[in-house]
Amino acid sequence: MLIILDSSMLMLPLEKRINLSSEIERIITQSYEIVVPKIVINELTELLRSSSSVTTRKANFALNLAQNYSILESQEKIHTDEEILRLALEHKAIVATNDRELRLTLREKGIAVISLHGKNRLSLFGYV
Repeated sequence: MLIILDSSMLMLPLEKRINLSSEIERIITQSYEIVVPKIVINELTELLRSSSSVTTRKANFALNLAQNYSILESQEKIHTDEEILRLALEHKAIVATNDRELRLTLREKGIAVISLHGKNRLSLFGYV
C-alpha cells in the first residue's frame, strides 16, 4: 500500500513537532511505503523562492524530509492537488495531507486520508 505525502504534511513536523514516520506507523497496521510525488518536490522547490523567510524555512525542511522517502513520478502539467488525486486513485493509495480542501475532495472520492487530529497526533479518516 502506498501513502502519498503532500507538501502540507511534509511541513507539519516542523510546525507541530511530531514525528511523521512514527505517527504513520502508529495508525497504519498494514505494510506500506511512503512516497512523495515529483510534483510535490517541484512545488516545494518553488516555495524556496518565496520572499517569506518562514515559508522558505518550511519548504527547505520539507524538502530535506522528503529525501527519506521514495519519489513517485507524476505529471507536471496539472495542479498539484489534481495530480495527487489522480495518483491516489491510480495506486489505491492513502493520502497524508493537512490541506482542508484536498482532504474534503479525497474523502468525497472515497480515498482514505491521514491528517492532523488534535494538537499533535495524526489520524486515519476512511477505510483502507
